[in-house]
Amino acid sequence: MLRAIAADAVFCAAFLVESLALLSILEGAFGLAFGELSIPILKTWRAVTEPFVGFGAAVFSSKPPVWVVDAAAISGVLFFLFFIRQARNAIAPFEDGTYPPGAVVTRYDALIDDAIPTVLCALGAVLFAPTLLPLLTLPVALWLLGRKLVGRPAWFAVSNAYYVNVAALVCLAAAGFWFGRA
Repeated sequence: MLRAIAADAVFCAAFLVESLALLSILEGAFGLAFGELSIPILKTWRAVTEPFVGFGAAVFSSKPPVWVVDAAAISGVLFFLFFIRQARNAIAPFEDGTYPPGAVVTRYDALIDDAIPTVLCALGAVLFAPTLLPLLTLPVALWLLGRKLVGRPAWFAVSNAYYVNVAALVCLAAAGFWFGRA
């Protein structure tokens, strides 16, 4: 149960980062204004993230657009959520990720089975986020969801958290356009 609570906390923190990045994109690229209270929050967000994410974005462009740093923050989270379930399925010793009855499994075995996919996906997210390629996971995830809904099997597993995250970001973007223009 503690593991589920920790996973939920990490998901909420990642969504907070994505939310700030999305609001920053909406303000910077689309000129939306979210009120006086958002000015110091978004200013601090940009000041904190620019050195970390901007470094990776600068590798691919000498003068990246303002929104690239924020898009890289979003794409890193999308990369992680898109690949984590498949990585766990690939690395887990058994197909469904559970051990058979009677198997002697230590805490360390279970920790390693959880840690390796998480570390690999986090490393991939850090390396590929500045390229913005993880944003292409969205059409692929929608295609895989469509296959799943019509009953066709897919060899690739996407976590449900990915779809929840994307739906929440779409709702936040719609609310941003709604309230930012007023």
